[in-house]
Amino acid sequence: MTRTQICQLLGVAPKSLYLWERTGKVPPPKRDRRGWRHYSDADLRALRAFLGVGREFQQETGARRGRQALEGLSARNQLRGTVLSVKGDGVLCEVAMRLGDGQEITSVITRRSADQLGLRRGQPVVAVIKSTEVMLFR
Repeated sequence: MTRTQICQLLGVAPKSLYLWERTGKVPPPKRDRRGWRHYSDADLRALRAFLGVGREFQQETGARRGRQALEGLSARNQLRGTVLSVKGDGVLCEVAMRLGDGQEITSVITRRSADQLGLRRGQPVVAVIKSTEVMLFR
């Protein structure tokens, strides 16, 4: 498999994969005669183990993760993951999700929206981020 295919399958950026290989967090794959990276099934298993991606998540989201973006949606920041928890009683609830590379994102949405989406722990979801401001802290 190519680096692009691996990144799509795992939901990680090519730069992240490159940095993990460069820093020795994951073993680099073999290269073909052109010098291009070629990932074997063993490389894929090692990456999944590194990310802590569960077998059930891989099976449930495998077909969906291959899609580039949600069709008809202008937001380009679409992050695929799985629901970790849905907490809240009143009007609002907090939904935590884990991305393919192990990072976590939390979103606060209305309880009605969570119920309409049928959000439950372990379900595949897509976080869509559309913002005119990005804040950085150092």
